[in-house]
Amino acid sequence: MKLSPAVAALLFMPAAVGLIYQGVQPHPWPHRLLAIALLLAIFEQAHMARVDLRNIETVGQRLGDPQLKPFGRVVLWTVIGQLVGFYAAALGYLGWGMAIILLSVIGFNLVASVRLEPTAAQPIQAANWRSRLAVLTLDAVALVLAGLWIAQRVQNWVAVGMFAITALYGTSKLVSYARALGRSPSAVHVAHAAQEHPQPPQQN
Repeated sequence: MKLSPAVAALLFMPAAVGLIYQGVQPHPWPHRLLAIALLLAIFEQAHMARVDLRNIETVGQRLGDPQLKPFGRVVLWTVIGQLVGFYAAALGYLGWGMAIILLSVIGFNLVASVRLEPTAAQPIQAANWRSRLAVLTLDAVALVLAGLWIAQRVQNWVAVGMFAITALYGTSKLVSYARALGRSPSAVHVAHAAQEHPQPPQQN
């Protein structure tokens, strides 16, 4: 099964509308703050899904390497997992949605054995979980926060912590985009070829 990069990104948008709805409803403020944190994350995840799928297409046309088939399946299932999580959150199940998103990203970072850099001399490069240790650590912290939310423990702190993680991550991404654009037009996509990101904080 193949998924168009543009279609993949668009599939996140109805969930974004649902998160906006969660954020403006008269729920307790931790619920609304966590919904906003996930809303901030969903746009980056949609972008990452589009970039990863487009890189697979680009490298596949260039090399036709059989390594891309298993990697493509990993990316596809990661995107599907993220969509399930974001839609669950959009329906009001914020904790469970966040947990599904994080499990999808952690699974990707543990299973994916390559990363793609379409503009490099060797566009398919080896990358194991050790190279993603910092991302996995942050994802694990966020997963613990999701568990605390589901258990209805310290939800105020969970919401503040997730919002802080998402805001800091978004700021770092904007800085990296600005620096990459200053170097070359293609550097932005090279920097995100492996979907190494925290979720909600990648896909990450």
